[in-house]
Amino acid sequence: MPCSTTWKSRRTRSGCSTSGEPPARHALGAAAPPPFPSSDAARNVMKIAVHTDAAGRPVSLYEDGVIHLYEGGGDRWSKIGEFAFALPDGASIPLVRGLVERVAASLRDCRTLISGDRNGYIYSLLGQEMGFSCWTSEGSVDDQLAMVARRQSEMTAGQGASACATAACASSGCGGRKAPACGPDVEVPPPKDLGGGRLRVDVAAVMRQLPGLNSRQILIPVLEGGAFSEIEVICDHLPRWFAARIAQLGLEYTSETLLGVGVVATVTRPAVQ
Repeated sequence: MPCSTTWKSRRTRSGCSTSGEPPARHALGAAAPPPFPSSDAARNVMKIAVHTDAAGRPVSLYEDGVIHLYEGGGDRWSKIGEFAFALPDGASIPLVRGLVERVAASLRDCRTLISGDRNGYIYSLLGQEMGFSCWTSEGSVDDQLAMVARRQSEMTAGQGASACATAACASSGCGGRKAPACGPDVEVPPPKDLGGGRLRVDVAAVMRQLPGLNSRQILIPVLEGGAFSEIEVICDHLPRWFAARIAQLGLEYTSETLLGVGVVATVTRPAVQ
């Protein structure tokens, strides 16, 4: 299956209208789709991308579908563009990374995605390296947009610590009647205390529990907290920003890849000369 990134811009009022011709598909080697238009900051609108199948249901990015871009707020949303998305069979990691980077660039200032999954390499790239908040959801697109926008705003206002990132959404959906009410003060789990000033942060586990968070929101407060001698960080792969931030904080780290676990990085303070 060729990988498609052809962009098609159109605007519809609130809803998941899919009338009209579907976006044309091109091979992965084709030029990247042009970026969606940027929002005027004064309009105070939010952008959310939704990956769906032909029937308009949210599906995993590992399934062929279309990424729709909406902007708006509350119960008023407009579709401003869409492009087809499909991974080629047997795609290599560099190929997948390049595709995801092109998709992120095309979405420009949108960093919120709704789809039918949030596990695997693609979602790690989006969440840990590109700053996306990835949500799994069910129900009508209208309901999903309003619900995710509200919860994303709560997370932003609470700096990720008191936001409703909804572990419930990951299991029961964020749209329509299936989404249960969300508690107002769901805190990011603290690092596991291993004793002797040693801490452990399982980034992948936290992101499964709190789908709206990214690696920066999880790790930066711990790294800047100072009350540790060693931090063990477990993740699918090290975020792109990790090494530079460790150096900025005057810390050091080593890392290794463990089968069945992922990447384990050990952060320490330099030895005093």
